[in-house]
This record gives sequence, C-alpha cells and structure tokens, in this order.
Amino acid sequence: MKKIFVLIPVAALALVSCVKTQDVYTGAPESREIAISALSLPATKTAADTYAGPIASTTFPADLNMYVAAYQVSPTPANYFGATQFTNNGSYWGGGKYWPLSEAYLNFLAIANAPSATFDATTPASGAVISFDASGQNDLMYAIGHAAVSQSGNGLTFPNVEMSFRHALAWISFRVKGAAAITISSITLNGANYSGTYTVTHTNYNQSSDQSASGVWSSVGSSANVAVPNWTSAALTNEFVGVGNGLMIVPNPDATSDFTGFTIAYSLNGQSYSYTYVPDARNVDQGKHYVYDLTFTLHEILVDASVSDWVTDLNGNSTDDDNVAVNL
Repeated sequence: MKKIFVLIPVAALALVSCVKTQDVYTGAPESREIAISALSLPATKTAADTYAGPIASTTFPADLNMYVAAYQVSPTPANYFGATQFTNNGSYWGGGKYWPLSEAYLNFLAIANAPSATFDATTPASGAVISFDASGQNDLMYAIGHAAVSQSGNGLTFPNVEMSFRHALAWISFRVKGAAAITISSITLNGANYSGTYTVTHTNYNQSSDQSASGVWSSVGSSANVAVPNWTSAALTNEFVGVGNGLMIVPNPDATSDFTGFTIAYSLNGQSYSYTYVPDARNVDQGKHYVYDLTFTLHEILVDASVSDWVTDLNGNSTDDDNVAVNL
C-alpha cells in the first residue's frame, strides 16, 4: 500500500514582516487540518495574563487566541468557513478546520483579541466588522493570508500560509526621570477615545500575490480620563523609567484630536501637585507608538515627544516637542 504523507500548513506570525515557516508533518492521511504557527513559540504565560496591554514584540504570544475566516476563491467562489476560534495546542494554532481535498485557492482573514468580530467571508472586500471597547486595554490586531492546494502526481500538496499581523489601535507611553526628591503618583490621559467600530477590508483577494488589508475606524465614542495602569509610585532617578505599559486608544479619523491632554500627579517635599499638559498635536494613527519623555527638575518639567512604528525602539524617529516649564 502506498504511504501518504500530509503537510500541515504552518504560518509565521510577526507584527511587522513575515518570516520563513517551519514544516509540520503527520502520517495520518485523514488529518489535513488548517494550522497556523509561529516560527518559534515563546514560553506560555500565566493564566492570569489576559493581555490587558500592548503586544510589543514581533512574536505572536503562545497563549493568545485568534479568530479566523476563510473564503474559497477557486474553483468555485464561496464562503469556506466563518469566524472560528483558533487556539494554540502546543505547536500551532488550530480551529478544527481542514483543507479541501481537491485543488483550491483560499484566502484567510484573522483577528486577534476580538472575539466579537463579525466576518463577511462571502464578500471578502467587506472583511470583518468589530465593535471594540479598548477600556480593557486589549491589543486589537488583524492579518490576511492566502494559499493554494495543488495537485502533485497522484496526491495533493498542502501549502504554508504566512500572515503578518497589524495593530488597529494607537499606543501612548510615558517615561519619567529627574530629581530624586520628586515622586510621580499617576499620569492620566484625558478625553481619550476608547470605543468604536473597526472594519477590516480585504482587497485584491483573487489569486494574486499583492493582496492587502486595511482597517478603518468609525462610530468612535466613549471618551474618558484614564490613569496609566500598572505603575507603582517611586522617587525619580536620572534614568528614564516607563510608566506602566502606557495606554492604547482608538484613533478617530474624523477628529482633529484624539485626546485633550494628560495630567501628572506628583509630590515634592511632602506637598502634592498636579499639572496638565496639552500637546500641540493630539491626533494619533493606528499602528503607531507615541512616547512622551518627561524630565523633572526642581524648577520645571521638560516634555519631549516621539513617534515610531509600534514595534520599533522607544527612541525611534524622535521629534522634539516644545519644552514645557512649570514652577515646582
């Protein structure tokens, strides 16, 4: 009897660019599961880690679920499967979905950290519609992929799928340094957007290598004043220290500003103070990381702002803001 070896597709997940995939084999001919995997998996985090914060690395977290839909482009255009939860079983993410047992071309759309996504897989250009609330500080990401099952001799060749995830939110961080006599108790982002509808459109979804996906925010609302979480008050040092994980907010393409400013609560010589800073530019873009470096002296607060792509270094592409001086 002729032996059959089946290749399970494996995807390399990165937040910026795709990387080469690994091959995963099984000897069971009936097992043709669509599987998505990272080239190297990080150690699984604790159950208490619900990813209430930005995913800043280029490796997809091992215990983060995703929701995947697939559309069959050929031989007959049709919805192959709707939004399905894919979970990590130790070596790849699987959702109990299987490749066609004949030649076919499939497109995939994946969303991470957003179980409420409604996919329209029968019309790929409509993509996914997500009603998202960022108050829980979950990182919203999306990705597309495509692959073909092809005839190879008397058998079928099952493909690898590559997906590159993009961030749909904007990330705002704060770093502080300065005189040891000063203690920062909190930093609050004021009037920031925390809810909206995000629509991912999947374009060029025929058998093409130049497929693309993009997302647009609409119905943005629910602005709030929110203090940066996971920050323990401490006296300043002469080195910059990150204030918690920062905050993720919803960009509003129809507004001239996405927050009204931020308020710093601090103490000096046993006295408590509060200062609100209003940057000249207060509009943000999805997939961007905004960093405010705050330097405290005994006489003033200096503010320096920079913006970079989400996964670059905090100091990337620095653009100086006006120095702000406030009497202490």
